[in-house]
This record gives sequence, structure tokens and C-alpha cells, in this order.
Amino acid sequence: MAILEYVSKSKSQPTIADISKALKIPKTTVFDIAHTLCDTGYLELADERFRTYTLGVKLFELGGRFLIKADLHTVARPLLEMAMLKTGETVFLAIEDQGELVYLDKVVGSSSVFTGADLGSRNPMHCTGLGKALLAAYPQDEVRRIIGQHGLVYKTRKTITDEMRLFIELQKTRKRGYAIDDEESENDVYCIAAPIIGMSSRPIAAISVASLAMRMTEERKILFSKVIAETALTISKKLGFLGDQLYKE
Repeated sequence: MAILEYVSKSKSQPTIADISKALKIPKTTVFDIAHTLCDTGYLELADERFRTYTLGVKLFELGGRFLIKADLHTVARPLLEMAMLKTGETVFLAIEDQGELVYLDKVVGSSSVFTGADLGSRNPMHCTGLGKALLAAYPQDEVRRIIGQHGLVYKTRKTITDEMRLFIELQKTRKRGYAIDDEESENDVYCIAAPIIGMSSRPIAAISVASLAMRMTEERKILFSKVIAETALTISKKLGFLGDQLYKE
């Protein structure tokens, strides 16, 4: 990180010797680290002849992802608050990272249900409404890659732990336009979720509403699914999505 910061602030494109002298790191160590950073795209050779370095495009990609998430939070927050007011329940915003669900924001409802989903915490994708909402929007190969990486971990007696059953559930999710977590991640907790689609028509996040399962009448299920699907589509459109439905036919 010190090397990256030094290169970013340097007025000229530094050499290994320049970096070593400025940071008081042995040249061999700087060379090894710089070589790895080049291999991963965080640094680039600016001049082959003089062996000078500049920042790589990977840093631009990371910065772009940060901006997307920052914009997502800014756009989503007031709409999450509106969804909470319409349902009276806690509403969540989450993204996928390395095949896991990460919670970015939540608005606690007046009749809040307690869940283990704290901000920054991680959960499996296959057993959460948020995760299934995203998986249903992913290509099958990507879903299989995530399953292969993390498996289908058992959480409750209702958790889907069979791959074929999960793909059937994802197909149902696409058809109805939202995902359901019926006590699959936590006992007594029922969630309805929908994906947020970005400008490139790829899913970038998901939102959900969580309630005690015993309180989820058919009327509440209809209301909550409508609120969540409409809120997700509104957020998507504000982020540049041009479509009229969250899932492709």
C-alpha cells in the first residue's frame, strides 16, 4: 500500500531505486512487490527501457466500484425508508462479494424483527431472500461457480441444500419477480427480496423486507412483494437501468 501511495503521489514515474530510497525498503523487496502488483494490474511499467512505474487500470476499476456503491447507498436510502414506512418492517440493502452476501444498509421498522444481519456481516447466498434475488438474476454458470465455492450450507430445517431444488426455486423467483426466504436462513424470520439492476443490465445489489414468519398473512405477503419489487425497480431506474422488469423472461 505504501508503494501504491508513493507512485500515486510521485510527480514523475519512479523507478525501483526511487521507491526503495523514498520508502527505505530494500530494492529486492520493492522489486518483488512491484512485480506482483504489475501481474495483478495495480501497477504498470510506464517505460520498459528505464523501468519506471505508473498506476494500473485495476485501481481505476476499484475506484469505479466504490463510486457505484456510494451512489447506490445515496440513491437507495430514502427509498428504503419509504418501503419501511409502507410495511412497518425492517428493510435491508445488500450486495454480493466473493460469492457471499454483505449487508450495506438497513432501516429498522416500528415492529422490527430481530435478525443476525448486522451491517457489514456476511451470509450465504442460497438461503437468504437477498441472495436468491441476486442468484436468480445471474447466469447459471455464475450460480454454479458460487455454489462450488461455498456449497449449500444447512442453516435451518427449511434451508435448500440440493442444487436442483435451488435452481427450481430461482426459476420461480424469476417468474414471480421477487425472492422468498421462508425461515431458510433464520428460524421464525420471513423475507421478501428483489434485485437492483444497474445501467449495464447486471444485478448490483438487492433489497428485502423481513418480518416474523407468524405475522406473514397472505395479505401482507402481497403488499410486501409489491412494495419491494416496485422499490427495487425505482432504485434501478435511478441508477440508469432502462428496463421495465427486474428479471428477463
